[in-house]
Amino acid sequence: MRGTVSLVRSGQVDDALNQLERNNKPLFASDAPKDKEGQAKESTVLDSVNGRDILYYFEKGELLCLKKEYEGSRDSWLMADEIVRTWEDEYRANPTKVLGEIGSFLVSDRVRRYDGQDYEKVFLSAKLTLDHILLGNFDLARVEMKKTYEREKLIESFREKEYDKLKEEQDKQGVKTDTKDLAAKGYPLDELDSPEVRQLKNGFQNAFAHYLAGYFFEVTGEYSLAEPGYRNALALQPNSKLIKEKVGKVGRNKPGPNETDVLFVVESGFAPAWKSVTIPLPIPVNRKWVATPLSFPVIKSEGKSYMPASLKANGKELTVETLVNVDAMARRQLKDQLPGIIGRTVVRAVAKSALQYQAQKHGGAVAGIIAGIASVATEQADERAWRTLPERLAVARAILPRGTVPIEFQTGSGVYKTEITVGNRVTVIPIRLTNGAVYVGQPRVEAWADAFTDEPPPPAKPRGKAPRKTK
Repeated sequence: MRGTVSLVRSGQVDDALNQLERNNKPLFASDAPKDKEGQAKESTVLDSVNGRDILYYFEKGELLCLKKEYEGSRDSWLMADEIVRTWEDEYRANPTKVLGEIGSFLVSDRVRRYDGQDYEKVFLSAKLTLDHILLGNFDLARVEMKKTYEREKLIESFREKEYDKLKEEQDKQGVKTDTKDLAAKGYPLDELDSPEVRQLKNGFQNAFAHYLAGYFFEVTGEYSLAEPGYRNALALQPNSKLIKEKVGKVGRNKPGPNETDVLFVVESGFAPAWKSVTIPLPIPVNRKWVATPLSFPVIKSEGKSYMPASLKANGKELTVETLVNVDAMARRQLKDQLPGIIGRTVVRAVAKSALQYQAQKHGGAVAGIIAGIASVATEQADERAWRTLPERLAVARAILPRGTVPIEFQTGSGVYKTEITVGNRVTVIPIRLTNGAVYVGQPRVEAWADAFTDEPPPPAKPRGKAPRKTK
């Protein structure tokens, strides 16, 4: 992904997609799974170990979105969502089984099926909501907004039960660890305790997702649904002036005839990488405390990205306000989950030490050495993460005339100027800055919207051989 991110940063999205495909070719040939009609379908990790991983669909969806191929982006993220929903269904049906994760205790966190970091799961719903809006599929956007809220609640429940489960496992093994033990051995715990991290309510709830819901329901005239969206966003970003302007004032500033309330979604940079570091901790081995090298994840930032303080649309200066800092969310998630990660790692180390002791006892020194090598080889922290996510996400908003509208903003290396088309009652303009390239999206503007009317679009006609009329 380091090379893929570099290509995106320089504006070479096609090359980034090609590299992603090359790096995700199946290792072994296998029969493709079939759908209900008997047709071959794309294989995921849910079908076999040879299937595509969720990270492939995360990254591909983001790259296609940058290319304005919103149908392909949506379809890729729906494949990722299928994997997340499977995890959700498994947890609802049998929490004890999901929490057990026996394999991770014996080998490594890396052997678990990767279902996404908590903040990635919620971001996936927000990204799908955006794609549905950009494609004009408002009913599907509504479904995704509801799912975002439900997903946040499920993650909260899972983490609470996971902590209790891990504490129970540690008590059985007779071990007790604390994050201070890691800090004393050189772990950069202070990087997880910055002001930006501390001000977050948790590491997975997404203020933008709730603000987007507020915006959507407000511009569609569903004010009773818009207000909760803004209030949820404000609970996560209590200092946001942009959100405060809307709470309790939904529907007061309506666009006039031939105008649209436009939401600019400005993303910058790339999400941080997760890396593995080795820290020696005392572990009870054969009734003795032995300093054992254990691996734990750390967050490695790409470097703070440039976010413009404002953008100009049709001559209006609009404030750009950050609602989500993914780097801070990742650190907050790691901070919250670090006790659980320590718990799994220590329980796993005790089990491995016992196996090594038994191997040496029954098979001699050589068997003990082999077991020790295997233990070290399999001990590595989970480094998987969605890398093409932005580092930060901000919004700007304005009522603009329908038609072609000029916009401009600073990029860190100069002023970027372009034009957008404002035509739909719901108009969201995605902008991505990568400290090297700029990507500006455009929602699908239907013919009915070009007539500057708020009437719903006519029903779709059957496709014929004649080409579709374009603007």
